[in-house]
Amino acid sequence: MKFSLFLPCFLLFCQPSFAKDTPDTGLPKGASVETDPKYPPVISYTLKNGLKLLILEKKFVPTVSLTMTFKVGNVDTPQGKTGLAHLFEHMAFKGSKTMNTSDYANEKVVLEKIEIAAKDLIAEETLYEAADPEKVAALQKKLNDLEKEADKYAVTGELSRVYGELGEHGLNAGTSQDYTTYMVSLPSSRLEAWMVIESDRFKNGVLREFYRERSVVMEERRMYESDPSHVMSEMLYASAFTAHPYRNHTLGWMDDLKRLTRTDAEKFFNDYYAPNNATLAVVGDVQPAEVISLAEKYFAGWKAKEIPVTPVTKEPPQASEKRINVFAKAQPMIRLAFHNPGLGSPDMYPLIMLSEILSSGKTARFYRNLVEGSQLALYAQSSPMAPGIRYPSLFLIGAAPKAPHTMEELETAVWAEIDRLKKEPPTQWEMERVINNYEADMVKQLEGSLDLSGNFAINQQILGDWKFDWKTMEKLRALKPEDISRAARKYFTRGNYTAVFLRQPEAAENAAAAGEAK
Repeated sequence: MKFSLFLPCFLLFCQPSFAKDTPDTGLPKGASVETDPKYPPVISYTLKNGLKLLILEKKFVPTVSLTMTFKVGNVDTPQGKTGLAHLFEHMAFKGSKTMNTSDYANEKVVLEKIEIAAKDLIAEETLYEAADPEKVAALQKKLNDLEKEADKYAVTGELSRVYGELGEHGLNAGTSQDYTTYMVSLPSSRLEAWMVIESDRFKNGVLREFYRERSVVMEERRMYESDPSHVMSEMLYASAFTAHPYRNHTLGWMDDLKRLTRTDAEKFFNDYYAPNNATLAVVGDVQPAEVISLAEKYFAGWKAKEIPVTPVTKEPPQASEKRINVFAKAQPMIRLAFHNPGLGSPDMYPLIMLSEILSSGKTARFYRNLVEGSQLALYAQSSPMAPGIRYPSLFLIGAAPKAPHTMEELETAVWAEIDRLKKEPPTQWEMERVINNYEADMVKQLEGSLDLSGNFAINQQILGDWKFDWKTMEKLRALKPEDISRAARKYFTRGNYTAVFLRQPEAAENAAAAGEAK
C-alpha cells in the first residue's frame, strides 16, 4: 500500500477548487463535514444498513470517480478454498437477474442443472488416480452441453458494454489478501446510472458462466506458475508464513481452484457482500447532497448482515533463518524478508521510514551504494508491508545482481547496508527527504480522482480511518533517527529472516552431482 500526504499548504492554495462548507449544504442529518484544514473537506455519511459514504467534491473536471471496497480478501476464504475471493471478483462482472440475461427465469433452471452436473464431475475428479476416465469424460460432456444451453439466455459482457456506452474510464476490480475493491470513473452526469447498476449487481448478483470463468482463473494460475519471479514470491510467502493465511497466494492453489463450486461462491457472496461490510468513496464534480440522496434511493434496500468472523491463526515467531532456492532459466534474483509487527504496533512507522531511506529513488541508499556505487545490483528495492496490511506481514527486499557479481555478494552487501543502519542512525536530511517525497506523492495523487477514491475507501474500510495517510505522516514526522536504528536492530535479525534465490537449472545439477560424488 502506498502511504502519502496532502500538503496543507497545497490545500490552502487550491481551496477554491474544492467545495466550500457553508451552513446551508442541504446535507441530511447524520452527514458530517471535515473542517480541520489539515485534511480535505470530505463528507462522511452512513446509511442505516451500515454502508459508509465518503464524498469529496472536486471541480477540476466534469467527471466522478467511485470506489466500493469490501472488507473481504483471500484471508477470509475457508481452508481448502483459497482463491475464492479472487474468483468471485471475476464473477461480479457476470451481471444480475436483469443484467447479462435475456430470460432469467428459464436461465435459472439451467444454471441449477449446471451446478448439479459440475458437482458430480468434481466429485469424480477428486478421486484423483482412482477416478474413472470414461465417467469423467461423460460428466464433462454433460456439463458442456448444459453450458451451451445456458448460452441461449446469457448476454455475455452486457455490464461492461453498458459502462462503455456511459463513457467509463478505469472500470476494474482488484482482490488482495485483505479486501476486494471495485472502481470506475464516469462523466458526472452518469452518477445515477452507476447507482442503478452497482446496487443491482451487489443486491441481485447472478454467478452465471461460473465454471468457464473458473477455467480462466486456472489458466491465470498456470501463467503465474510459468513466471520465475512470481514463483519466487509465492515460495517466499509460503516459507516465511507457516500458519497465517498470508502464506496462500490470492490466486489460490490449483487443487483448491479445481474443487471450487458456484455454491461456494454464492455462500461467499451472501456472507461477505453486505452494506455493513463496505465503504463507497466518491470523488469528483458532484453535489454531495445528491450523492447521499441517490445512495439512499438505490442502496437503502440492501439488507445488512452479520458478517462472519474469520478465524485467522496468528503467525508464531520465526525462530530460525530460512533459505530457499528456485531454479529457472532467468536472470538471477533474490527476495529477502523479515516479519514486521503490523500497523497495530508503533514499531511499524520506523520500518516504513527505513524502507524509504533504503530504496526511495536515486538518492536512497540502495541505489547510491549498490546500483550506482559498487555496481553490484541491477536494482534493489524494499517494501515495508507485504502481502497485506490487516495483519502483521513482511518487510521485503528484492534485488538482482549485476554480472559478474553473484547473489551471495549482493546478499552480503544488503546486509551491510542494514547493519550500518543498526549502528549509525540515518541523517536528518535523509528523513526530511522521505517526508518531502510523501508530500509530493500525495499532491500527484490529487490529479487522479480514481486513485484518491480508492485510498479513501480502503483506508476507511480496512484501517478504520480515511485520514490514515495524514496520520501516518504525522507519526513519521515525529520519528527520531535513533528510532530507525532501534527498529532495524529489533526486526532485522537472522532468526527473523527468509531468503529466496532464483538460480539457473545447472546450479541444481551441479549441486546434485557434488552430492553424488560425496
